[in-house]
Amino acid sequence: MEPEKKPTRLKHVEAITMLRGLAALGIAIFHVRIFLWAGWNTIQKTPGDYSVFDQLTAWLSLPAPLLGEGVLLFFVISGFCIHYPHAGNKVPLKIKQYTIRRFLRIYPPYAVAVGLSMLAVFYFPWGNIKGEAWLQSLLMVQNYLPHINSQISSNCSLWSIPTEMEFYFAYPLLLILWRKWGALQTLTLLGTISLVAVGLYFQGLRGMAFCSCTFYILWWGGAYLAELYVSGRLGKPSTFTLILGIALLSTGTVALFQGEQLVMVQRFLFGGFFIILVWWVLSSECIPSSKNAPATTSHAGQCSYGNHGETPNHSFR
Repeated sequence: MEPEKKPTRLKHVEAITMLRGLAALGIAIFHVRIFLWAGWNTIQKTPGDYSVFDQLTAWLSLPAPLLGEGVLLFFVISGFCIHYPHAGNKVPLKIKQYTIRRFLRIYPPYAVAVGLSMLAVFYFPWGNIKGEAWLQSLLMVQNYLPHINSQISSNCSLWSIPTEMEFYFAYPLLLILWRKWGALQTLTLLGTISLVAVGLYFQGLRGMAFCSCTFYILWWGGAYLAELYVSGRLGKPSTFTLILGIALLSTGTVALFQGEQLVMVQRFLFGGFFIILVWWVLSSECIPSSKNAPATTSHAGQCSYGNHGETPNHSFR
């Protein structure tokens, strides 16, 4: 009898850690810019109140609104990381172990964040503590409420954690469908779900701007990149694809500055750009090894795995 073969140990993908670090830093800057810097708009309204140096350096804050779209890069990378250990094999997923691990990694720190956010509402004059959606947030259903103010006012960015939780809990079923139907067929299904979510948004269900149904196609796009990467079938994007990525980024930037009416459009434009970005980075191997990588982005990337329920080891489990 031949000894049972142990599964191949997957290498740690430094490119993913670096991209997550860049996304984490960008999102951090996006959220603190109002408190730390007056910014271009404020200074342009009353230029006489600021020095020439302030007016010149204010131009550096112009790209700040774009950095908030980094959460879409998180979703693409999240799909890559969650599927990476299971890509290219037929090993059954241990659902009980997987579910418990996901829940314990995400929910306890999330519940603490909800509590701290409510303390912030109580301490700072952000809103009426009686009107805060603390219970909906604890139950992770605030994204499905029809009004954008269903988020806790002191920490509106908490919306992304329930979205990630929904991704993780849907993954076992999606993996079964993937192995039964194929990757492209599953992508088609999830693309349809995303389109339906967009339609519901324009029908007045504004919570669709935050729920996982809208972003399934982006998340599964990251998972598909993991499948191609592990199987050695991830070629380099063509020149046309790279030009398309630049066009998506440019169009998304224009849509971003048009206001909330195009929020769903801009998210898919930026999401498409990030899928191409991750594809290009993985295939070109332009990210240095961990020994030579910039310490700031590498460390930020390592921390972001814990914040979103990932573990920065060889298989991202």
